[in-house]
Parts: sequence; C-alpha cells; structure tokens
Amino acid sequence: GKCPVDVLKLVACVDALNGLVHAVVGAKASETCCPLLSGVADLDAALCLCTTIKAKVLNVKLVLPVAISVLVNQCGKHVPSSFQCPS
Repeated sequence: GKCPVDVLKLVACVDALNGLVHAVVGAKASETCCPLLSGVADLDAALCLCTTIKAKVLNVKLVLPVAISVLVNQCGKHVPSSFQCPS
C-alpha cells in the first residue's frame, strides 16, 4: 500500500505518539493525528504511520502499538489486532 497523506505532515503526529510511549494515550496525539488521517482508509492510515515511524528511524515495535491504539481508540479507525508494518 501507499500512504495518501504527506508523510512530512505526519511527523508531528508521530512525535506526539512517541512522547506517549511511557504515558497514557491522550488528547494531544489524537488532536494531532486524527485530522490528518480523516478520510483515509483504516489500513492506509496504519500504513502511513508505519512509513512515518520508519522515516524517523524510531523503534517501530515500541511506537506502533501506541499508534494503533490512537487510531482505533481516538480516531475511529479499525485496524486488525494482528496488523504489522510491512518490512
């Protein structure tokens, strides 16, 4: 899949997510991420986050569960629990 969102715009979203790795998923991440991902299909949104996390060379295994949690719980997206970023 290909991310239909400008990855540079998602950097702020991922930065917010990265700050939440050791905290509770809060309003800041959803306010930053959800508007960028509105209108994007569920799996495409997850793939966009994968692409952005990899572009920032962050620990995908650490940040992705938080990112998926924000997508599912805060942004009204539905991603299978078995979803993994493509390698």
